[in-house]
Amino acid sequence: MRKKIRRTAVLGLSAITALALAGQAGIGHVAWAAAISGPLQAWGDGLSGQLGNGGHATSDKPVLVHLPASVTITDVAVGGTHTVALGSTGQVYAWGNNYHGELGGAHQSNTPVPVDLPKGTVVTQVAAGDGTSMAVTAGGQVYSWGDNQYGQLGDGSNLQRKTPVAVALPKQTKVVAVGTSYNYSIALTAGGHVFTWGYNGSGQLGNGFATASEIPIRVKIPVGVKITAIANGGYDALALTSTGTILAWGSGSWGQLGDGSRNNSDVPVTVKLPRGVKIVAISAGSQHSLALTATGEVLAWGRNSYGQVGDGNLTSTDRPARVKIPAADHVTAISAGGGFSLALTSSGQELAWGHNTTGQLGDGALVNSDVPVRVLIPAGWLVVKLSTGPTTRHSMAIVQPATP
Repeated sequence: MRKKIRRTAVLGLSAITALALAGQAGIGHVAWAAAISGPLQAWGDGLSGQLGNGGHATSDKPVLVHLPASVTITDVAVGGTHTVALGSTGQVYAWGNNYHGELGGAHQSNTPVPVDLPKGTVVTQVAAGDGTSMAVTAGGQVYSWGDNQYGQLGDGSNLQRKTPVAVALPKQTKVVAVGTSYNYSIALTAGGHVFTWGYNGSGQLGNGFATASEIPIRVKIPVGVKITAIANGGYDALALTSTGTILAWGSGSWGQLGDGSRNNSDVPVTVKLPRGVKIVAISAGSQHSLALTATGEVLAWGRNSYGQVGDGNLTSTDRPARVKIPAADHVTAISAGGGFSLALTSSGQELAWGHNTTGQLGDGALVNSDVPVRVLIPAGWLVVKLSTGPTTRHSMAIVQPATP
């Protein structure tokens, strides 16, 4: 007999302005917001030191990341067993597992260590995958380091890199956002085009072929469609269009493409959204997907074995379903992980649902939940930015002091 999944009500907090930049070009795993910087809190799997608090234990509620003195964080990306963050001074830090060189240095670390990027590099966004790390520069270049077995670093080789190397983008290409996963990577250009590279066994490169690529290639986005945001799943990808619709490609075995089928697709297909719904943000987990509507609702589809769709049951779905967000909450940002989901509300509160065996929901328990529960952010703090990823079982939140 299946054990009934616990369902917990979520309490509200006082209102703050923590709105994500709806429609801004970006990667779907990180909640974007203007001029955000603050301390970093982490929870979930910590066995490789990926929580950054100086230990190697898991935590079922948020703990403070041990950042260098006077450093606050403006962007954070969660990898399989490591984390990458951009500091307010422009320095990139990494911590956790370093088996593939994903920390950009020689040793594993359970606290943040600097990544050795080329001198003078100004970074605007970071990304992390199963054993890879990436950074986008202000000039639109991309650097990558770590695991490269399938060419996911995009430097034209399959050599593992312990220090950052430049991704071999076409000349004159300016990238504004990147993402990376188990075995492939994705980038969005300033012109609204999408490039992918790495493994292609499920069609995740979206170019109509099954051949892997060690350099970036163009995704077959329909003519006339402009992409404003991207999200890389485990073996699939999502793209948000300028009109508020979603394209998806790659693995569809659990319905994560949202097109009403369980089939893979090596070219983009249209997600079957409810009529009249406009999407402003997207995120993709290991085998499920999330979308945020213009009215603050959350849709989810794909695998639901752990309750990661958040609709109150364990039935997987190949079309978007409404997450049971508490009626009083207005969601402003979303992030999908390895079998679980996160959402940020306008009250500075964080919600989580799905898989929870390592405490990745941050609610002080180790019980899965098929509806949203409240992350136990310590008193006196409000969340302003959140992040997890499709290859991971831990989560991160940039926080700021609550004001009366």
